[in-house]
Amino acid sequence: MLILIELGLWAAFTLTMLWLWDHWLIPGPHGTIRWVGMDFIPYWVGVRRMMMGQSPYSIDTTHLIQTVLLGGPPEAGGDPMQFVYPAWIFLLLAPFALLPLKWAVALWTGSLLSGIFHFIGYLAFRWGDQRLGRTGFFAACLAVGSLPYLSIAVTKGQLSLVSLGALFLAIRMVDILPIQLGCGIPISDRGETKSGKANFIEILAGIFLTISILKPTLTILAMAGMLFWSVVERRVYFIAGFASCIGILSLASWVAVGNWIPDYLQLIRNTGGAPVLWSLAFLAWPWNALYAFIFIGIMVYAFIWFVRTRNRTQWFSAAVLTGLALLPMRWIYDLQLGILVSAESGQMSNLTSACVVIALLAPWGLSFFPESLRWSAQVIGLPIAWGVVWCAQFVLPVRSKGMK
Repeated sequence: MLILIELGLWAAFTLTMLWLWDHWLIPGPHGTIRWVGMDFIPYWVGVRRMMMGQSPYSIDTTHLIQTVLLGGPPEAGGDPMQFVYPAWIFLLLAPFALLPLKWAVALWTGSLLSGIFHFIGYLAFRWGDQRLGRTGFFAACLAVGSLPYLSIAVTKGQLSLVSLGALFLAIRMVDILPIQLGCGIPISDRGETKSGKANFIEILAGIFLTISILKPTLTILAMAGMLFWSVVERRVYFIAGFASCIGILSLASWVAVGNWIPDYLQLIRNTGGAPVLWSLAFLAWPWNALYAFIFIGIMVYAFIWFVRTRNRTQWFSAAVLTGLALLPMRWIYDLQLGILVSAESGQMSNLTSACVVIALLAPWGLSFFPESLRWSAQVIGLPIAWGVVWCAQFVLPVRSKGMK
């Protein structure tokens, strides 16, 4: 019965996106263009070109993307609409690239909407501590707080949601490993007693970690933090899952078009005049240095605490937060990664809960800012809001215990 309900929801979301494909139109440089699937089209075209042995980064591929999406070249100073992702997404996107564009967009965006629906529901139950009123409250806050991101990221078909979801699943898989072993005893303390199921879960977590870097600038620091943990804790199966998955994806892309890495590195060097570290570029000296110092300090604090206590929850959360604050973000929907700062939280204190709610709803407060300042306020303010959540969740409880 549950499977039928899930399939029904997924079909409803897909059909909704199919309808919006023909009805949600916006002005473009050569007439109206479709909003739904706008960011999916570049990698749909790019992967189809790879199937023909062509580079997804070539001028011809870029022209074809622009023609399919815009009807011609973009406006001067506008988004060039290129294939800007590592070509190892080839194998994962190939099934969609075999479909007609309309159905590929509907299935892709419908699946994203279904995934984020379940993600919000899971966090609401986890943060709500299985209490109906509290769960409903968090569900409402999560839905309202995520709406500014989802109205863009889901409908346009952004890979950032895949990276976010895969990173969450990797963290979640690691979280449930001790349960599979029984008695809540960490794997590292039980020697060779790991079951085959626990090994499989660990491999799966590594695979999801690989998928999380489909958009590497968004999750690269969080990925590095998890890999460091796996080395320290000697999680061989986790590392094997990560390495084998990235190896298979890379090999498939090399078979398709050869060594694409130089072209990709050249692409990411060409920022089109945009700053590489957005948040630091928005702030003047010495405020940008102070901003960087705060988040690097959080990472150093978490590292020291991890070395002393092996508290991986705090370490993972700090890696996500620091990446959110300092690494490149092109658009507003990348900022939704901050929700993972508290993804493993269960019973939160009233203070932490209040801080989480403020961070979730903070994007709506930007409507009080002048339009010209809203983007910079988001890039700088949202990481600060989630930084306060991190301190309330991990630092203040430790300080309180130390004072007793």
